[in-house]
Amino acid sequence: MTKRVPYKFVTKDALTYLTFNKWEQDEKMIHGFSTRYGGVSQGDLATLNLGFNRGDEEENVVENYRRISKALGVPFKSLVLSKQVHETQIARVNKEDCGNGIQTPNKWESMDGLYTNEKGVTLVTHYADCVPLFFYAPDYGMIGMAHAGWRGTVEEIGKKMVEIWFNKENIPLEAIQVVIGPSIGPCHFEVDADVADVFNAKFPNAAFIRYEHEKNKYRIDLWECNKQSLLGAGILEENITITGICTCCYDQIFFSHRKTGGKRGTLGAFMCLK
Repeated sequence: MTKRVPYKFVTKDALTYLTFNKWEQDEKMIHGFSTRYGGVSQGDLATLNLGFNRGDEEENVVENYRRISKALGVPFKSLVLSKQVHETQIARVNKEDCGNGIQTPNKWESMDGLYTNEKGVTLVTHYADCVPLFFYAPDYGMIGMAHAGWRGTVEEIGKKMVEIWFNKENIPLEAIQVVIGPSIGPCHFEVDADVADVFNAKFPNAAFIRYEHEKNKYRIDLWECNKQSLLGAGILEENITITGICTCCYDQIFFSHRKTGGKRGTLGAFMCLK
């Protein structure tokens, strides 16, 4: 029997993005994860580059944001861009933050996670192999996203978001749903002992950290690392979805830092309450 994939590709006006089946029919929330398709950028950044730090023309990046905003059905002025430095800072944002990082200078030096309970505020985080974590508590009107690179994964930024929601926002753990989006998969996330040692200290004797003798390298499943961290934080297993798409395998669809040696654009993850 064919396993049903937990996502689908949506194309509007030649722009393609991903949605998650779990939330596709939700009338109170908009979400999406961009692909390479549908923008105006050129060369290694072709075409839907959403990173201002990739050497692209600023007007190209802004136009790309306008296009994906239109495709998703969110106002361009509602975007709130994060500031990702592979740490675990998380901010609660509101309508006063709209435009941050795109219409006004980014006010943060470090902000790898965003969340809000205000309607009409579109959260934006960025990727090119790192793990996107999407959080949603539909019964409590709360959304959030966290950028989990390998450092954010091992420092458990997902668990930190859960703890904030539970302790500060009074959201029950069983009410929180999480989707682990497209990122580099265990098939390609290969590291040396120095990085593996950090993971082994956090996840001792884990089957998802595997040593390969012939290469003297370690393969690590970042999806499973994040899942185990979320389970440890109290999230129910049935409320965690792993999309299972490797951005390195499918670099013709997604930007991949590792596959291109850094010659790439930037993907975007989006969430907004209606």
